[in-house]
Amino acid sequence: MRLTGLFGTLAAGVVACNFSMAAMAEDSSQSDALIYFLDPQSAPLLDKAEKQDFMPLIARFVSEYQATFCGIASSVMALNALGITPPTSPQWYPYNYWDQDNIFTREVLEAVKPVSSINADGITLEQLQTLLNLSHAKAEKVFASDTNVDAFRTAARAAIADPNAIMLANFGRAELGQPGIAGGGHISPIAAYNAETDRFLVLDVARYKFLPSWVTARRLYAAMNTPDSSSGKTRGYVVVRK
Repeated sequence: MRLTGLFGTLAAGVVACNFSMAAMAEDSSQSDALIYFLDPQSAPLLDKAEKQDFMPLIARFVSEYQATFCGIASSVMALNALGITPPTSPQWYPYNYWDQDNIFTREVLEAVKPVSSINADGITLEQLQTLLNLSHAKAEKVFASDTNVDAFRTAARAAIADPNAIMLANFGRAELGQPGIAGGGHISPIAAYNAETDRFLVLDVARYKFLPSWVTARRLYAAMNTPDSSSGKTRGYVVVRK
């Protein structure tokens, strides 16, 4: 089955989002403009993309429980896609499944922060790394200020090519032209890369607000290389491995 056909199947099943496509779309004539998943240009990008992580992630694609849970939802997707064994959950037993509740083990609550604090202001890149390591993954954070766009591109492509790795990007919404809280950050997995256009596919876990989008490496790096007021450092990315 060609991915064009798969794309059509996925598109047909998408629930209408409560936002205006016109409001979130940029002028597609701009070379750096985001290309959203249901745009006609998206299917050819996916067909020709490096996409080893696409199927494992799209099969576990979830929406954040609330606006501050982007890091939690992205972690759940990565842990499920990598097949890392979760804590036993009465809701899912005898099946192994991470969700946005059972990820909060006692160790996570004590070492990261309580759910009430995450409800208020989310988690930082360093806290994301800690949460994933305590969930039996091997996570490595990289602040954007410590790298550059070329090194980021290389690392992201390597993660996409590795069946035992997932990259989670932490970026500023405003730098992608997406409306939201001023200075607001977001976290979502990277699922594919199209070399011809130098674009990464970001599976946005705020599914009620934004579709997945193709973002140029330059623009995505610029969005990561922004200050996080909670940490006093730049945003960046985390590579999650089994």
